Formats: sequence, C-alpha cells, structure tokens
Amino acid sequence: MAENVVGVVRGSEKLQSFSNLVGISGFDEALAAAHAASGKTKENFRVVVKPNMMVFVSRNGFEATVTDWELVETLIDHIGSLGFTNVAICEAQHDVGRMFKNHNVQFVADQIGYRPNGRYRIVDLTLESVPHAYPYIDSRGRPKVWKDVVGVTWRDADFRISFAKCKTHEHDWMTLAVKNIYGCFPATNKVARYHIRNEVFDVTARSLRSFPVHFAFIDGWIGSDGFQGYKVPSPQPLRMLFGGRDVIAVDMEAFKRAGVDPLKSRTLRNAVEQVNGGAYPAYAVQGDATTRFADVCPWGNIADDIVQAIDHLEEVYVGWALINLKPSAEYMDYTLFPPKNFLYRLVVWLSKKLNAVFKLTWLYRKFYRRRRPSAAGPQP
Repeated sequence: MAENVVGVVRGSEKLQSFSNLVGISGFDEALAAAHAASGKTKENFRVVVKPNMMVFVSRNGFEATVTDWELVETLIDHIGSLGFTNVAICEAQHDVGRMFKNHNVQFVADQIGYRPNGRYRIVDLTLESVPHAYPYIDSRGRPKVWKDVVGVTWRDADFRISFAKCKTHEHDWMTLAVKNIYGCFPATNKVARYHIRNEVFDVTARSLRSFPVHFAFIDGWIGSDGFQGYKVPSPQPLRMLFGGRDVIAVDMEAFKRAGVDPLKSRTLRNAVEQVNGGAYPAYAVQGDATTRFADVCPWGNIADDIVQAIDHLEEVYVGWALINLKPSAEYMDYTLFPPKNFLYRLVVWLSKKLNAVFKLTWLYRKFYRRRRPSAAGPQP
C-alpha cells in the first residue's frame, strides 16, 4: 500500500462499508506503527477520538450534523479487538453552553446515543483545561509562540483520531477533519476568542502543529449541505466514507468530491503552512475513485461571495448574531436546552421576532439560495 493513501468507500450497508474503509485506508497499520514507536504496552497506549458532537442542539435531523455514533463505537470496538483498551472520546464546550442549560459534553453525548459501557471514556476537555504555549510560524516565516489552553486528554494522547462529519460551512465552504479539531479547544468563549480576537483558521492550524492527528475519518454516510449545513440539518444520503493517515489529504479528497477546489480553503492552506512547510500532500485514492456528491444527490455548495462576506461579518458580534438567527429561532430545542436566565430567555424571544423579519430580506434569500457544484468541478 502506498504510504499516503486516502480511502473512499461508497456502499449500501453502513457498518460493512466502514469496515471496508478501515481496511483499505491502512488504519490498523498506522495504529500498530504508532504503538511500536511509543514503546508502551497496549494497555497504556492512549487513543483518543474526536467526533463532531457539540453542534447538537435538537434531535430533529441531528444525524446529518453530528458524526454517526454507531460508526464511532464500531471503530472503538475494532480498536479494542486489537488489544488497545485505553480509549477516550473527547469534545469541549462552547458558547451555547454558556447560555443554555445541559449543553455539556456528557449530556450531548448521551442524547446522540453514545453508551460507553466500560469500552471507552467520554471526556469533556473544558473540564481539564490547562495553559499551553503553541509554537507557530507567522506570515513572514518567523517562529512565534501563541499562549492559550489545551485539554489534557488531547494533549497527552499517543494516537489522535479526527472523526468528522461531512458538512458545508459558510466560513470555508466545508468543515471536515482538520476543522473538527478546532472543537478540542477547551475555552467556552470560542466566538470572541477564536473568531473575533483571532482567526479560526490560524488557531486550528496551530493546534494541528502542536498535536498532530494520526488518522482521520469523514462520515459522509449522511451529509449536510447548503448555507449553515454544519448546524441546520440538510440531510443528503451520500453513503460515502473517507479515511487516511494524512488529515489534510483526506479533507482535500472530500473537498474535490463536493465540487470545491481544496486550494481555496483557508483551513487547509493554514494547516499546510504550519505542518507541511507550505506543500500540499500528494496521495493515492483507494476504493471509489470518481463518485462526486452531485452524482449521488442534488448537493448544494456555498457560493464564494457568501464565504467572503461571512469572513467580514463575523468580525463583529452583530454580524455573528445575524447569521445565527435561523438556527436560534427555528431549530434549537429549548426543552432540551432551556435558557439559563431571564436575559437569555429574552434573547430567544428576540431572535424569533428578528428572524421573522430577516426572512423577508434579500440577504436571507442570498444566504439560503442553494448552489450546485459546477459540471466540471475540480478533478481528483
């Protein structure tokens, strides 16, 4: 098998398709090589899986926006069958949990369907936050250090797995396995800290530089497309799964299948600059080599001008509030996640009123008009 392989599987039975992906992507070999290099026993070798969970705010259609828990538990059971029993699933809290009750990692994981039963631990990285100095290279090629925080379980892992969901995102066209690790930052004030005071693309790349991902999977069994597809379900039955040792290469292939040029992605560009010295990885595809999302379903991408507009809007809280009116007013389940106090109850009421007005504007129609991949699209 070539050293840098991206496995792509499209099938009709989910768990069998995932088993095929594990085989063709070289997961067992990657895990064995990392274990051998560690010098540890299998019992002490720490494996951590970062699925996409914390966008869960409703049971309505969540299968399209969070990583499939059956796939994650199937992977963990497979890891256990190889003798590795020190396994954790990790996530961290964010701004939603500051405003609404119950939006913590344990509660969300339970609602999604995770049942550890002694096979693995569920870790809330927010509860184990410690300071960390992140070395990085600035835009002039100079070494710098950025001081922030990290979760201990993610920091100390011997084998890190990013298990992302295949979704569109208005900040960068797609949110996949590289962007998924942004959710490992333990700080809860993520909007102010990583979108307004810093750039999310920068901090994600710095995290990847300090804490490499050893394997990446993308769950595209059910994808979510269109504007805010990452948080407002727009289910698309792709029945596609991706995996490989190189997290950047895995994302590149998924971008191509969506009909989006991966070279446009700031997330991938910054990761390449911090991890690969600016060189995009070469890789070979094993399995399905040609299927594009548009071949399977009417997949809707986000237009370039929308991505550019959002980059400017997010710099101010007013813009952030504007683009989140619809998910707040129409999708979030306030029975599961009630507001913490009167102020946030007022915010919910106001969001619903403003959303009714926003839906009448040209801006709403511009954001939510669906875009299809071009006929040609980027070539694999």
